[in-house]
Parts: sequence; structure tokens; C-alpha cells
Amino acid sequence: MIGNRGMPTDSIDDSNQLVKGCPCYREFGDEKVCLNNDGILPINAISVDPSFFNQLNSKVMLEECKSDNKSMCYLLMFLDRDEGFCYCVSQNQRVRISKKDVRATEIDNALQFVTTSEKNRDGMLCSECLYRYLRTLGESSEGLLTDDERSEIVANYVRQLATNMAVQLSGYGEKDKTRPFNDYLWDYLREINRKRSHWASMILNMMKAGASDDLIELIDSYRTLASLESVFLFQVLSLDDPSNETDPLSVLRFMVGVSEKVIAVNNLIRERTTDLLERNEIPSNVSEMLSHHSKARKATEYNFSNLASALHKMDTYTT
Repeated sequence: MIGNRGMPTDSIDDSNQLVKGCPCYREFGDEKVCLNNDGILPINAISVDPSFFNQLNSKVMLEECKSDNKSMCYLLMFLDRDEGFCYCVSQNQRVRISKKDVRATEIDNALQFVTTSEKNRDGMLCSECLYRYLRTLGESSEGLLTDDERSEIVANYVRQLATNMAVQLSGYGEKDKTRPFNDYLWDYLREINRKRSHWASMILNMMKAGASDDLIELIDSYRTLASLESVFLFQVLSLDDPSNETDPLSVLRFMVGVSEKVIAVNNLIRERTTDLLERNEIPSNVSEMLSHHSKARKATEYNFSNLASALHKMDTYTT
């Protein structure tokens, strides 16, 4: 399998069109997300051998290979040699970083670079390293800030805002300060993952009971919120990792993306809940359970809305 330390050294197949791995794939603890088009999408990732798509030899055939599941990731890219762009095989989308399409030649150059300079003990190439190459040396890096002093300002600003946000989300207070904050946050992360498992189990039970698609989608939105909060907090914990070489601007825009995604999911929850209540399609036991979670959900949305506003101001300043 391809993890955050991602791609085998035989990443390009014989036809030089299919590449195992993707620079937009990222792992945050137990969560896996896609950063394509500068978005934040929780995904289910599987490593598919290129030979499974041996019939794929042109962009036209990508639609036939596309997954019906929008959150499925094959960890496989198609390099279109005719037009010169890179495509996600599972979703039939162009790979985009920093609002720019990634070119096939960039992937070729990046693979040569990380092959010689970024290997782990198993000789595996790193998806994160590939992403970092494209952000710093590829064409998609044009226009990014490089000034060290302003970069440090961004890093400190993001760290301060993100840490304050983590304190609010986790409920870390005076009574908890006998423990290091990071230890407390790891425990809180485990609690979030338990909640995520609870939502997943509830979805399975509803599917078995023949619940409506709209009701299942509502519950799945709560599961998505738990995943996004987990991704955000894992990123906060990584900020203090001395081995973390992520560009502060990348972290800034990543956190903006997570915040916007949380807001969008909350809007969807409100719309879906109102619609189901009007149709009287939420069982009383489910309604009571959702009411219990509603206060915490609204507080989370409020916190992320404030964070998105503050980060947007900083992102505008640094652009």
C-alpha cells in the first residue's frame, strides 16, 4: 500500500502514462484526505496496480475507469502526453496545486528528483515529498512567497491561531494544565475517532434497516465533521514536530480549506435536517441523539468560521 511515505520506486509503468501515487494524497493519523484543486476531501484510499488499467491509453478512456464513489482514491495518476496534463484516475479530474494544473513533465521531473533524494528505508518514494517538490520547484510554485522573514511571520501566526483553536475544540482548561497540552490533545483525538466509528456503525445499521438515502447522508455528514476535526487537530500537533518541513503558506491555506469545508458541511446538515423534519422522516430516537450533538456542532462551526476569517486575512496579505 502507498502511505504518506508513499510511492514505490517503480512508480511509472512501461507505457510512461500511469503513475502509482499522487502528490495530493495525505494522511493525518487515521484520516486520509485528498488536496486536489486546493480542496480538503476525506477519502478511502487503495493502491491499485497500473496493470489493472492496461486498457487506459488515452484521456478519453478515463471516464470508463472513474469510480462511482466520489471519496474513492486509487492512488493512481494518468499522464496525458497529448495535452500534457496529469489526471486522477479514480475521479477523472486534473491534478491541480496552487490553482494551477500539474503538467506531466513536472511529474516526470519530480519523480527523478525524489527518486534520488527522498527515499525511506524501504526505498519508497514519498507522496508528501512529491507535493513539496511541485510547490517549490515546479511550475505550480510560481508567485509563492520566498522571503524568510515574512515566512516566519506566517508560521508563527498560523501556529498561534491553530493552537488557540485546538484549545477551544478540545475544551482544554485550567483544571487540565497539570498535563502537557499535546498529551491532552492526543487523548481528545482518540475520542473523536471513537465518535467517527460510532457514526460509521450507525450508518451501517441504518442501511440494513432500509433508512432513506437523505437520512443516511445526514448522519454521514456528522461523520465527515468528525473526520475534518481530526485532520485539523493532527495538523496542529504536527506543527511542533521538528522534522516537519511544510511550507507555512501551505499550512495556512490547508487550514483555510479545512475551515471552509467544515462550514460547508454544517450548512448541508442544517438544510438536510430542516428538509427531513418537514417530511417527518427523522425517527424520534435519531432526532434526540442529533439534538444532543447539535450544541457541540454549532460551537465547532462558530470556531471554524472565526478561524477561516482570520486566516483569510493573512492569506490575502501574503498573496
